Amino acid sequence: MKTLHPTAAALLCTALLAACSNDISGESEVVRSDARANVAMTAQCAHFAADSFLERDELAPAALPAGAQMLTRFIHLTDTHITDDDGQITNGASLIDPAYPSAQRLHEEYSDELLNDFIKLMNACDASYPSEFMVITGDITDLTTIAETRRVIDNLDGTFDATGAFETTCTTALGADAPAEVQRELCLRHTGKGIADTESAMPDPDNGVYQFQVTRTLSQTISTEEAAATGRWSDGSTDPARQTVTQAPGLPQHLRCEAGSQACDNQHAQIPWMAAFGNHDGYIRGTVAGGTGFNEASQSTGRHFMIHQHEFIDEFFYTKPFPGPVGHGFNFADEARKNDDNDRNDGYYSFAAGDGRLRMIVLNTMYDGIDERLGTDQVRNPAAVASGWVDSAQFEWLKAELAAAYAQQQLVMVFSHHPDTSFAVSAALPSNVPAAMLDAELASWPHMVAWIAGHTHRHKIRPFIVSGETGSNGSIETTVECKVAGACRGFWQIETSSMLDHPQEQRMIEVYATDNGHGVIRAPVFGHTLEPIKRLAATDRGCTLFPTSVDDVTTAVSQ
Repeated sequence: MKTLHPTAAALLCTALLAACSNDISGESEVVRSDARANVAMTAQCAHFAADSFLERDELAPAALPAGAQMLTRFIHLTDTHITDDDGQITNGASLIDPAYPSAQRLHEEYSDELLNDFIKLMNACDASYPSEFMVITGDITDLTTIAETRRVIDNLDGTFDATGAFETTCTTALGADAPAEVQRELCLRHTGKGIADTESAMPDPDNGVYQFQVTRTLSQTISTEEAAATGRWSDGSTDPARQTVTQAPGLPQHLRCEAGSQACDNQHAQIPWMAAFGNHDGYIRGTVAGGTGFNEASQSTGRHFMIHQHEFIDEFFYTKPFPGPVGHGFNFADEARKNDDNDRNDGYYSFAAGDGRLRMIVLNTMYDGIDERLGTDQVRNPAAVASGWVDSAQFEWLKAELAAAYAQQQLVMVFSHHPDTSFAVSAALPSNVPAAMLDAELASWPHMVAWIAGHTHRHKIRPFIVSGETGSNGSIETTVECKVAGACRGFWQIETSSMLDHPQEQRMIEVYATDNGHGVIRAPVFGHTLEPIKRLAATDRGCTLFPTSVDDVTTAVSQ
């Protein structure tokens, strides 16, 4: 075995996959029917990390034999953190920024460019090795504004300034006769429509000012806000009419074109994609408590924060039909839930993949922010919770999904923003399901294959192993009551790094069935091609004040 790399691994599935060759009855919603091309070939994309694969055999023999059948191939994106850096000082900055990991990054100016470069690389790989779908497991935005959300959707759609849910609701409420100036002031300037993201000069990572977080935060804040106030573009030109201090920015100038047009840098994603909630998609900077009065207070800066979950969900229904689906996963939520009076329970769903042989379950692990003991829903996240959280209603839904998938002979993969080790442990949170209880339920089913998450901004792969009646991943240990006596072995837990923070890598996952009733998960990672931003990210990572683990050192050395 050559030098091993912790971010790219060939993994053995835990479930017995022989049933995958059987006919499956019941509902099956295939996201992309043409994604089975090259099923006999493992993807060999030019932008994959060059590190050797690590074969893991804790749950089954590690091998990918000739003739293994691919069940599905998909992309895992996470923690894209599309950032309105112009709004950091006015709407997001805090006194603890110099000691807070990645509070304001050297390279966050280029989050839109990073996402579009990943789209370009995914499209190039997809041309030879089609993926069936992509899931973005949360922290899609950073400050949790409407404008950031629209920038993500527009970026993936290969367009710009598209009409969204907030704009539609706002302008409709004003009435058709409302003057354009009023619409602009009350609605459009919150969406980034018509205003390009200003850009400060790219920092020099060799400058000593940027080698320490305290000095780099101060220097970057001054540079960013100067650019926002003067309407600076990347070529150095300024125009105060373009300022983004009192209005939210849209996509940067060179992405403000329709994908496919001549000399357009904007790339249109070719892979159907689903969205999931992260803590940064529901609370300002992922932790700040908010509620009534928060958006009113930020009116002068032109930022509108998505205080309620459906503000985030609704935006994903304003999108191009290709690659789809319209709703980007939230459309798969149960009809009964979509039509009830609870506007906080539609952020989790499931869909079928691999010609119906797999069920993909997407959880909403963001704390829903309402403490019923307060007697009001106008105070959001009073404890400033950033950790994972699943309430009892979602847990009951998950148990029903697992049972239904088993009855239909479907393998299961679970997606969420938070991994189990990032779940809240406070008993003060009402209706909270502890991570150990969630692990125990997942491990009690023999068709459970993997739990895929983000949040930690680290690559990590570990098995949750069931031995006898005990399940453990080394951090969490719990009793497991297998639904099928003797058939439960455990499942894989796969975490992927963030798009924005070092090492700025994402992941492809391939799932294979083998003739011996087992299976293989192949999970290579890929980076981006924007070398100057890689340097900024590495410098930013090097001066952040938090401990470095052995895995981090290994990852950094192997780049």
